[in-house]
Amino acid sequence: MKSKQEKLVNLFVQDVPKFGWSRDTLLQCAKKQRISTSVLSKLFPSFEYDVLKFIIAQNNTKVEKNYNSFNNSRLKTRDKIKTIMELKFENNNYLKKALPEMLKFLLRPGNIFMSIKMLHENSDFIWKLSGDKSNDFSYYSKRGLLSTIYLATLIYWLNDKSEKDIATKNFISKSVDGIVDGVSKFKQLNVLRSLAQNFFSRFNESKI
Repeated sequence: MKSKQEKLVNLFVQDVPKFGWSRDTLLQCAKKQRISTSVLSKLFPSFEYDVLKFIIAQNNTKVEKNYNSFNNSRLKTRDKIKTIMELKFENNNYLKKALPEMLKFLLRPGNIFMSIKMLHENSDFIWKLSGDKSNDFSYYSKRGLLSTIYLATLIYWLNDKSEKDIATKNFISKSVDGIVDGVSKFKQLNVLRSLAQNFFSRFNESKI
C-alpha cells in the first residue's frame, strides 16, 4: 500500500509538466488530496526540494534491490556501472514527462550548488554499488567524470524515441567505456554541451 508521501509525489509528478516543478504545484496537489499545509510541511519540510530528494531515495532503493537480485559479482566494473545506470533510467521512466521542468528547477541560479551536490551523490551511489572502494584522488576523478556522463545521458534519454530506450543504453555503454578507458574530460564536456543545447532548443520550441 502506498504511503501518503508516495501518493502525493505521484500526483505532483503528473501535474509538473503542465504547472511546473514548484511549491505552488505541490500545494495544489496537497489540496486535491486534502492534505493541510501543516501536514505537508511535516511530510516535506522543504517542499519541492524534499520531493526531489524523496524521488532520488526511492529510485536508489529500487535500483539497489534490482541490482542485488542477480549474481553481479562476475561482472567487470564497467559492466556493473552500465547495469546500474540502465536500472536507474528504467526505474525513472514515469518521470520522463516531468524531467524538463525538473531540470529548469535545478538550473535556477539559487539551486546550482544543490544540483551539483545531488549529482555528486548520485555518482557516488553508482560507484559504491559497483564495489568501488577508492579513497585517493581517483575517488574524485571517477565521480566527476561519471557525473558528466550521467547528466549527458539524462539529456540524451529525454530525446530518445527508440524502442525500449535501446539508443540510451548504447549511449551509456559507449560513455562508460570512455570513462574507464580514460577519454578526455574535455571531450566529455563537449558532448554534454552539445546535448544540452540540443535539448533546450527542442524544449523551447515545444513551448512556442
